[in-house]
Amino acid sequence: MVSKYKEISDDIQRQIKEGKLKKGDRIPSIRQLSSSYACSKDTVQRALLDLKYKQKLYAVPQSGYYVLDNYQLTELAPYFSLKEYNNLAYNDFRLCLNEALTGKETYLFNYYHQEEGLKELLFSLKNYLSGSAIYTNLNHIVVTSGSQQALYILCQMPFLSNKEVILLERPTYQRMESLVRALNLPLQFIERTSDSIDLKALEDLFKTGNIKYFYTISRYSNPLGLSYSRKEKEAIVELAHRYQVYIIEDDYLGDFAKTSEPALHYYDTNERVIYLKSFSMSIFPALRLASLVLPTSLLKTFLAYKSLIDLDTNLLMQKALSLYLDNGMFDKNLKYIKTFLQKKTKSLLSYLDKYYPELDYHVTAQHIIISCFPSIQQLKLAKEKSLDIIKTKEAYYIRFLINDATASQIDNIFKE
Repeated sequence: MVSKYKEISDDIQRQIKEGKLKKGDRIPSIRQLSSSYACSKDTVQRALLDLKYKQKLYAVPQSGYYVLDNYQLTELAPYFSLKEYNNLAYNDFRLCLNEALTGKETYLFNYYHQEEGLKELLFSLKNYLSGSAIYTNLNHIVVTSGSQQALYILCQMPFLSNKEVILLERPTYQRMESLVRALNLPLQFIERTSDSIDLKALEDLFKTGNIKYFYTISRYSNPLGLSYSRKEKEAIVELAHRYQVYIIEDDYLGDFAKTSEPALHYYDTNERVIYLKSFSMSIFPALRLASLVLPTSLLKTFLAYKSLIDLDTNLLMQKALSLYLDNGMFDKNLKYIKTFLQKKTKSLLSYLDKYYPELDYHVTAQHIIISCFPSIQQLKLAKEKSLDIIKTKEAYYIRFLINDATASQIDNIFKE
């Protein structure tokens, strides 16, 4: 079934194509369209934003929307820099934010509190998540002010099992470890190496009966960029069910994973996985919004603890993100950034094979991570360049962000 806003958008495009609406013609007002299509003003605004994004219409302040032309979007030039791609995403999101400021009487002044999130965004997130094989009911989705707020609440709130120990993979996301230590919570680690995770050791830890939850990044772990195999994912979920342990799956780079490699949540049929997804990597870091898919048994308690911190996550940003997801801007810009990274990665791999065939490295969605035993001078240079240096029992790892400067950074560290 076609959504109402899509119906309006398609109808106006048809009128433009048939010549009923010509370049420069003024589109009926939002109020008139709302009455004609028997829908809310917000729905009309979403349709007009869709047409504005497609460059069919343009807006004149205090006047309305006008037909621009029968212009079709063209693909970005392949030589665009990462900065230019980022600027494109920023400008698109700013357009959505501006649109979010319209129709304020419907959701800013006459709004009732929804700790779980703005209803429009919850619908948008459900569609977005299903596109990544994260299937859930609408009432299981919660919006938070970034992943850090979600993790803080999950650290503080009691679970029905009354278990206390938090299990982290090592190495792990540094802010998560810092959070657990700052709250002085019981903490244990399990090693995650470039080979795999020791499933027998994981089972032994689960068997103790004290593990509240296991925090893991199943796809492109932070900082080493490791991903579980399908068999490992199935085994971890099965162990969580057998020993009644929850798993927090932080999927911060899930947008860059292959569709053939679904998240842990995909394999969970017993509501043991708490799925966490932020947008800081796929849109921009300053967007402090995250989505959380919670098991039924944890929803009520989570929302109660969230209400102690804030009644509502930033409404304007929620509204803007909903528009950004629904009108195709997110998919378009994600496609562009993935294409850029793939092309840049291919070029870097050729460069490494030619000039540094002896280096041991692996590639993640956004990084090249080199395993090495660096000299004191190399460590010093890496620190001066503010590169991430990870020390494990196996080796040192130096992590390079894939961008226009990566090759020169590698030269600075490894060129003899």
